[in-house]
Amino acid sequence: MRHLRAATLVALHLAALAAGAVHAAERTAPVKVTGGEIAGTRAGALRTYLGVPFAAPPVGELRWRAPQPVVPWQGVRQATTYAAACAQTAVWVTNPKSEDCLYLNIWAPAKAARLPVIVWIHGGGFYGGTAAQPGFDGGNLAKHGAIVVTLNYRLGIFGFFAHPELSAESPDGASGNQGLRDQIAALRWVKDNIAAFGGDPGRVTIVGESAGGTSVGAMVASPLAKDLFQRAIAESGYAAVPLYAGDTTQVDRGSAEAQGLAFARGLGAPHLAQLRAMSVDALQKPAWSPRAIVEGQVLREDLTTTYRHHRQNDVPLLVGWNAEEGKDLAPEILGTGDFTAARHRELVAKLLGYAPSDALMARYPGATDAQAKASIHQLTNDWWGWGIAYWANLQAKYGRSKSYAYFFAHQPAEPSTPCGYGCGAGHGAEIRYVFDNLGQDGRAWTRADRQLATRLARTWVTFASTGSPEGKGLPAWPAYDGTNASVLRIGGDAELKAHPLPDFQVFPQLAE
Repeated sequence: MRHLRAATLVALHLAALAAGAVHAAERTAPVKVTGGEIAGTRAGALRTYLGVPFAAPPVGELRWRAPQPVVPWQGVRQATTYAAACAQTAVWVTNPKSEDCLYLNIWAPAKAARLPVIVWIHGGGFYGGTAAQPGFDGGNLAKHGAIVVTLNYRLGIFGFFAHPELSAESPDGASGNQGLRDQIAALRWVKDNIAAFGGDPGRVTIVGESAGGTSVGAMVASPLAKDLFQRAIAESGYAAVPLYAGDTTQVDRGSAEAQGLAFARGLGAPHLAQLRAMSVDALQKPAWSPRAIVEGQVLREDLTTTYRHHRQNDVPLLVGWNAEEGKDLAPEILGTGDFTAARHRELVAKLLGYAPSDALMARYPGATDAQAKASIHQLTNDWWGWGIAYWANLQAKYGRSKSYAYFFAHQPAEPSTPCGYGCGAGHGAEIRYVFDNLGQDGRAWTRADRQLATRLARTWVTFASTGSPEGKGLPAWPAYDGTNASVLRIGGDAELKAHPLPDFQVFPQLAE
């Protein structure tokens, strides 16, 4: 799905300013990690390490292969600048881009000792994004008592491409989820190395938003990620793909390989050697829709089946969605913003993947163009929310660990210039609060905004530490039990009027 870019329309000069500040900071003592020694920077009570390799560059003959071991280096590597973003077609990412992109970043309090670890997986629809986005700077979050790690993973045609010859050369006979395998490799690196930075490898929490949240679902479902993390948080992430049997987003190995071969033939390069000889630009010129693939190794089945057979990585789960992200997601999911009365039923069916009932259409009417637009936005939000609540319910029903759910309705301070995406409580609006990164874009942040940022950062760190979002000075948060009453509302009374979700019966596929 081509969405999930909220809070990412950033100017390149902001990243350059951040890099310049890093260069001026004091160097840290060398730290030994896989591959050699690194030195980061220290500013006050915070240490920062940027551009740390967790796998070999996936270039040349390694293009599309599973991530390979880090290439060792001599001397002390200066981990002081972000690595390039992974090669991608997203024009809203202005950072330099390269296939050589498998690097991570670390923020650690200077006197850290056995602190919980938060590993952030960025969104971007699997076709865009980077860990170097200014909003993902982990320094303020780390100051609340955690080690924060952000990572890059392969995207688009380089991260989600299957081909019969790729599967044949793979030791496990599968291809297509290179980006997810990169995330798993990064988690292995964290398990092996994070203690050197004062982190506890037995308290690792994976956190992601949107496609990053979808990635969290994939990690929960994947046997290859077993024992690499102990808690999971997904912000606006529609679980692993597919969510349930018959989910129209499902792509199996055979279909994925056939799609990959057809793509290659369209380029006049049906064989793997020919594809590996092509330039990045030539491979990215044709349209490619990246999706996670049920190829039998990283993902074996839909998430519902995984849970029913108790095959998930059973860890405490915290998931949630925002009050107004439907207006951001609907045009990207449906591929159009032409929400008219004439097309209303057609677009509802396309969104859901099945013919809607009269009862559903009555709940989301479209007698006029204005009504159709409002209904599509709300339906998208509700459908998204139900998928997330459904996932929380799977964990509550079939897991030993608890699940928690939230609904974020707070309206952030308005930007000084018109906002086009992720506005209000839109898609990704919660990220700046979770990272405690208010103030980067000149908004007139209120006391309520700053208090909420402190609260959510503390909540995420508390969950990473204990497996529960409840703690001293934090609100009570009940475990999810399948009811709207167990969803924590985040926002004022006026902001929460649109909640709760409709009944399960409206979406029969999600009636677990």
